[in-house]
Amino acid sequence: MKPILRNRIQTTLLSTLFFLSLCIIVFLIVGILQGKSFSIDLTFYEYITSTLSTEWLSVFEQVSFLASKPAIIVISLMTLFFLWLFKKDYAGMITMVVFVMGGNVLNKLIKSWTQRERPAVNGLEEGYSFPSGHVMVGFIMYGIIVYLIYRHSSHTLLKVISLITVTLFLVIIGISRIATEEHYATDVLAGYGFGGVLLVIAIKAHHYIEKERSAKHQVHTGF
Repeated sequence: MKPILRNRIQTTLLSTLFFLSLCIIVFLIVGILQGKSFSIDLTFYEYITSTLSTEWLSVFEQVSFLASKPAIIVISLMTLFFLWLFKKDYAGMITMVVFVMGGNVLNKLIKSWTQRERPAVNGLEEGYSFPSGHVMVGFIMYGIIVYLIYRHSSHTLLKVISLITVTLFLVIIGISRIATEEHYATDVLAGYGFGGVLLVIAIKAHHYIEKERSAKHQVHTGF
């Protein structure tokens, strides 16, 4: 695929993701702040718990660990080490640190702002519910990893597998958060929304940092 066509496709996809994510955020926040109840919350919960067996729910819950704080820290550090040791992608390292950590901080700020209580009174998770931190931060981190794979790898199969795998992970994580009554379906949707917006900004930031580094390199080398 020609670089110009590839860039146009990427721009279109990123713009679409950003716009859809922003629409989801605005719609849900307005409803939350107005104290609105969403019928989708109960509908999704009843459908998931009636469709999935106890064994499958257990599997989904285990998969959701991949977006827990310990997993996020470990996987982020492993990615940073790989980028430093093998790719020397300092722009990628900066992007990963800033947006994964920043996403976590922003998630806590939004929760403190909206102060939506969790659906399960005796849930294992503490704090407020909106948006889902597992989904939001997981979306950002895994999204950046997929982007970096597309950026650095020339293996089409690896790119496709990474995209499909991460997409399935994120869907399963979202379902597990609803099934375990740690979050409402709208919390999960908001997690995807905020995660999508920050992922697009992260990718744009990576492009900008690389462009600036390239420009400085050309000045120093005289080309």
